[in-house]
Amino acid sequence: MKKSLLALAALTAFAGAASAQSSVTLYGRLDISFNKPIGTEAKGLANGSGSRLGVRGVEDLGGGLKATFNLEHRFDADTGNAQGGTQFWRGRSIVGLQGNFGQVVFGREYTTAFLQSQLTADPWGWDTIVNATPGAGLNQAITGGGIVRVRNDSSITYRIGGGGFTFGAQIAEATDTNVQFPERPVNFAVSYASGPIVLGLGYDKTGQRTSADAKWTTLNGSYNFGSFKLGAFYGTGNTATGSDHRSWMLTATAPIGAGEFRASYGKLENQTANVDAAKGFAFGYHYSLSKRTTVYADIARNTGAAVTTQQTGYDIGLKHNF
Repeated sequence: MKKSLLALAALTAFAGAASAQSSVTLYGRLDISFNKPIGTEAKGLANGSGSRLGVRGVEDLGGGLKATFNLEHRFDADTGNAQGGTQFWRGRSIVGLQGNFGQVVFGREYTTAFLQSQLTADPWGWDTIVNATPGAGLNQAITGGGIVRVRNDSSITYRIGGGGFTFGAQIAEATDTNVQFPERPVNFAVSYASGPIVLGLGYDKTGQRTSADAKWTTLNGSYNFGSFKLGAFYGTGNTATGSDHRSWMLTATAPIGAGEFRASYGKLENQTANVDAAKGFAFGYHYSLSKRTTVYADIARNTGAAVTTQQTGYDIGLKHNF
């Protein structure tokens, strides 16, 4: 009996040690808002941001080497329908290795320019009616230039960081079952974060080409004064048809109570056509009921040429992360 108990204890200890070398996390978000999007008279319930269900994990392979993976499904929380049609793992579908050399991942992944510059420049993180969730939006057009791709299929992405700096680079296949591009998408980014300072530089050549290579270069920075944070963004590039685009945006955030006030103003210029493709302001207040649950309200106005009517949008929403 004692031998059996000792054997069981040894087996339990071994299983615990083995499981401690790897971990798998289930996570997600549900976000629904009542909104009136920019560009339409329609009012109703819709996604306030990308509702998602994902699983990610890491396995310690020894010697400082780890295997990682991330699968993320995106869906519309108001209906339960998958976003974007046929791609089930629309958010992310990656597997990779990380160690002292940095991290390399393979699959469907965010561009480095998006994560390290375009996304961080926007106080709303490309969410809510401010960023076309749903509707025409405003800041998404300004920071993305009407050019960029947020993610690339069939990509190889490399990142390494140290001393506050992060460098990322990505190359993807030009063609697969979802895309047919004339050239391979290529992007890179360098960012710096230390104390109150955040800086980012991104370059994205999307692989799309009609008469010119579609490309977008961005620069962003912010400084946190404690009671408020100020930021600035600049972007320049051209579309696949050769139209020159340029954009800029000024931002501010401030903690108020258990929430955060957000504001931005900027525009995207189509210099070839001599029109403002997007132009306007946005305000919002996002209040944390807990670490995971947020209620929010936003208003945005886009007077650019791409939105001829119903130039103002608003939302009131509830977001829960788990």
